[in-house]
Amino acid sequence: MRSKIVLKSMAAAIVIIGLLMISVPASAHHGTGISYDLTKVVESKGVIVSFAFRNPHAQLYWDAKDEKGEIVHWSAEMNAPSNFERAGFSRSKLVEILKPGLEVTVTGFGSRTGAPVIVFSKAVTSNGGEVKSIGGPGKID
Repeated sequence: MRSKIVLKSMAAAIVIIGLLMISVPASAHHGTGISYDLTKVVESKGVIVSFAFRNPHAQLYWDAKDEKGEIVHWSAEMNAPSNFERAGFSRSKLVEILKPGLEVTVTGFGSRTGAPVIVFSKAVTSNGGEVKSIGGPGKID
């Protein structure tokens, strides 16, 4: 009788641990709709400072001038590197397109807090380079 209780307790513990292992990673990822206003498209023009091809999301950084002529440091949360690679955009191709110093127009959905951060939809550079969101909430075309 005692061994049945021990086995049932162990089985319950294994189930609970399994559920925790599944739920913790799921809760770690943020909801885009919580951070960004997905009803308002924002466009910003400026000069690329850097591009980071890293997990969990690639990041684009650029400087733009506000209405007063002051520099504002912007960033865009882009697709995951693996999504870009599946769509045919290698790291080297994206680094070439999004080269620091190029003028860029970036389109996406703005931060709900008003911070100069967007979820990425599209970037068009002054030399004709273009990168579009592969999917997810940033995709608008």
